[in-house]
Amino acid sequence: MKKKIILITMITILSLFFTTGCLENDNLEGSNITTTVYPIEYLVTRLYDTNNLESIYPNGTDIDEYELTDKQIKDYANSTNLFIYTGLGNEKEIAKTLINKNKRIQLIDASYSLKYTYGIEELWLNPSNYLMLANTIKTNLQELSSSKYAAEKIENNYSLLEEDLSSLDAEIRSIAKTAEKKNKNTIVIAYDSFGFLSKYGFNVVNISNENNITSTIKNRFKNKTYKYIFVKDKKNVSDSVKDLVDNYGAELVEINTLSTLTDAERTNGDNYLTIMREFINALSKVTLS
Repeated sequence: MKKKIILITMITILSLFFTTGCLENDNLEGSNITTTVYPIEYLVTRLYDTNNLESIYPNGTDIDEYELTDKQIKDYANSTNLFIYTGLGNEKEIAKTLINKNKRIQLIDASYSLKYTYGIEELWLNPSNYLMLANTIKTNLQELSSSKYAAEKIENNYSLLEEDLSSLDAEIRSIAKTAEKKNKNTIVIAYDSFGFLSKYGFNVVNISNENNITSTIKNRFKNKTYKYIFVKDKKNVSDSVKDLVDNYGAELVEINTLSTLTDAERTNGDNYLTIMREFINALSKVTLS
C-alpha cells in the first residue's frame, strides 16, 4: 500500500510539472548568443541565465574605430544562434552581413523604435532609455524561448533590473533638482552624448565644438564660476579644451561611456551599476560640492 501511495504521489508531482509548463523546452537553452556593446551584454546577463555569451568588441575597444575582419564575420555567422545589437550606426550593417551568411541566425534589435538626440551612448547612460532597451530585449527573449517557465524567470529578472534602473534615474533627478535650487546646476561638457543631462534639468554648456568656447566661457572658468568639464577621455581632448585646463584652471572629469569594459574593469568586478554609480558621484561633485 505504501509503495502505491508513493508511486501515485510521484505521478501527481510530475503531472503538475508538465501542466504548469515547468518542464517545457526552452528553445534558447544552449544557444550561442553574440552581442555588441557592453550595455547590451549586461542586459542579457541580467535577464537570461546563459554561459554562451560573447561580445564582438574586445575589452577596451574604441567601437567607432573597430572593424570586424572577414574571418571574424564568417566565424560569428557559423557559431551564432542569436545576435543582439543596437540597430543604430554600423551595427545594423553587421547584423545584415551575418544574416546574409546564415539565414538561421535570430536577430534582436535592442534599439528598435528608439531614437537619440545627442549620441548613441545616451541610450544607456540615461537609465530611463536603458530600461526601454531592456524591455525590448526582454520581450524578444520571451518570444524566442517559447517556455512559460523561462518567460516568467525573464520577467522576474526584468522587475529586479527595473528597480535598479529606476533608483539610478531617481538619484540623477534628485541631484539635478537640488543643484537647481542652489543655482549650481550648470555642467560643461566636451562630448556630445552627455547632452542628455539637459533632460534631467541640468543646464548643459556644450563645448565639444571649439567655436562654442567664447571669451565669456573662458572668463567663467577663470573666476571659478565654472570649474569642471565632462570628457570621454582625458588623454584625447581638443587643443581648446587643453587651453582651458592650462590657462583658465578647468578640471577634467572623465566619464566612462560604457561602450566596452577594459580587462582591469572586468577583473575588478565592475559592471553597469558600479560604473553608473561613479557617474552619479561625478554629477554630485560637479554640481553640489
